[in-house]
Amino acid sequence: MEDKKVSVIVPLYNGEKYVVRCIESVLNQSYKNIELIIIDDNSNDYSYKIIQEYLYTFKCINYLKNDTRIGPAETRNRGLKYAKGEYVLFLDCDDWIDLNCIENAIEKFESNPEIDIVLWEIKTAYEYAKVSSRYEYIYNNVLTNNMALSLLSHTFENEFFLSPLLGCKLFKKSLLDINNIIFPDTIYEDDMFSFLSFLYANKVALITGCCLYYYQHSESLTHHFTEKHITDFFKTFSRLYNYIDDKTKEYFYRYLNKSLQSMIDCLYNNSDLETVKKFKTLIFCLFYENINIEEYYSYSFTITI
Repeated sequence: MEDKKVSVIVPLYNGEKYVVRCIESVLNQSYKNIELIIIDDNSNDYSYKIIQEYLYTFKCINYLKNDTRIGPAETRNRGLKYAKGEYVLFLDCDDWIDLNCIENAIEKFESNPEIDIVLWEIKTAYEYAKVSSRYEYIYNNVLTNNMALSLLSHTFENEFFLSPLLGCKLFKKSLLDINNIIFPDTIYEDDMFSFLSFLYANKVALITGCCLYYYQHSESLTHHFTEKHITDFFKTFSRLYNYIDDKTKEYFYRYLNKSLQSMIDCLYNNSDLETVKKFKTLIFCLFYENINIEEYYSYSFTITI
């Protein structure tokens, strides 16, 4: 089974507090044919000194450094160009995975050649060692891509849904290469990447009994709301619309609606009243500038801003 290489791509920026846990969770996987590609996005902390200690011992680690800071999206795209594995996992430097995730996913791939993506469960981890379940699956299902899109966009009423987070997915690299799926240079890069991957996939599989630990801390992007959250949101979904046809428009608009509500919730949870008022005006303006209003409301959406 271990003749197939897995490339784990980790973008790193000032991750000295967290990256050891991430690296250890990859190096200690029960599946061993792994290359770990760490791409330093021009950090200015002691991240490299930590990585350097691993480079002396572990030949499976490839370390690259960007000359200037280019952001996580373009950093992941750079990692994809270097990846030699048949399968690819994208893992943030402050997250980690259970030690059997990759082995379980490879077993799932080998059980059905039509599977292009395997997802495992997600737990949210917090400072002070608190953990809560975020996405939990009951069955080891194999889904059509339409069902995967339905569960991602909340089109289909169900007891569980799928997350756009990247660290819970192992991709066939051929799926990404053939369909030229890369990350847009926005802070919603995982939303577009996951949607397009499901759109072009043949089958999407779920596995239970292993998890991504999605770490939330005071420096997390979701805890700091800026104007860029709004402008990048509409930039991302305007670009994603170019890939949509009549058969997939409902998935797109329901995904847009779900994601827009999440962004608004983030705004309210991380901003004072004056900031909320200012940004609500911007959201209204960009919504009407970038979204096909007639199509959007044809799906009978309601949203509170």
